[in-house]
Amino acid sequence: MSRQLISKLVALIAGIALILVAYNHNQSSIYLINGNAYGTTWSIKSSEYIGDHHKENIINIINRIDYVASNYKKDSEISKINQSKNNFHFVSNDLFKILSIAKEVEEKSLGFYNILLGKISSNLGFSPTFGNELVHKKNSSFKLDEKNQSLEKLSDNWFDLSSIAKGYAVQEIHHYLVKENLVNHLIDIGGEIIASGNNDDESWKIGIQNPFSILDDATIVIDNNLKFIAIASSGEYRNYISDKNGNKKTHTINPKTLKSIENEILSVSVISDVSATYADAYATAFNAMGAELALSLANKEDIALMLIVNNSDNVEILYSNKWYDKNI
Repeated sequence: MSRQLISKLVALIAGIALILVAYNHNQSSIYLINGNAYGTTWSIKSSEYIGDHHKENIINIINRIDYVASNYKKDSEISKINQSKNNFHFVSNDLFKILSIAKEVEEKSLGFYNILLGKISSNLGFSPTFGNELVHKKNSSFKLDEKNQSLEKLSDNWFDLSSIAKGYAVQEIHHYLVKENLVNHLIDIGGEIIASGNNDDESWKIGIQNPFSILDDATIVIDNNLKFIAIASSGEYRNYISDKNGNKKTHTINPKTLKSIENEILSVSVISDVSATYADAYATAFNAMGAELALSLANKEDIALMLIVNNSDNVEILYSNKWYDKNI
């Protein structure tokens, strides 16, 4: 098999969804609820019974966040803000929390995480333009006022929250389940995952797919040690469009070049013991900035990071220091 073909296989399979949530180990004596949302699937597994009223409340959480953060719904909160000519907005509690975390990650990632690239994403075909002619302005920023729970846009660029909304939804579902004393669960929305508590008195097992295997063959198995961990992934094998000339346009935009990213990273995996929202955002930031800077920043911020990279047609797996601290 040629190196070029191997690299293509890696890009296709490397995370089919980061994550095989995992193994027959997680299948015994558990309750499962699932569905479709955000253009993907969601599921919750638990060693405790999840009643129908909980499923209804979870679906309501998923739908609530969709109507806050979706660029596909013209009447979502973020779409209304995008299309408004006003620069000042009072925003919902959900949106304020999402924007606050996004701003923090933007600052810590040296600007490689930027949620105001929605016009570029829409022009590439990853979300609707709603009939607008979209011109992205180079200056792209916003301010938040916690006291008034308000947003001030400093340009007319559009927000794109696709790199953080699923992680936020997973986190909100986790908060709900813990509040309802359902602490033992495994939540997955399109590869954004939280593992909490136990699976029949044992840890949850989450496998990261072997990129060279088309079978359910995990390269690495992550054990949540009966506690909380969040896992997020990013990679252009998931979301790209080829134009008529065969050129690949990826959903992740480099904020420095304002173009689809082109670097050696094939797959990013981030583990957080704090929040799925942070893990989701950082996974995109690391994917945008390239391997060397990503590892340096992950070590500086004490983040558990795994990269699958293609260096001169040689596929390597690289880890931050924190990844080893987690005894993976």
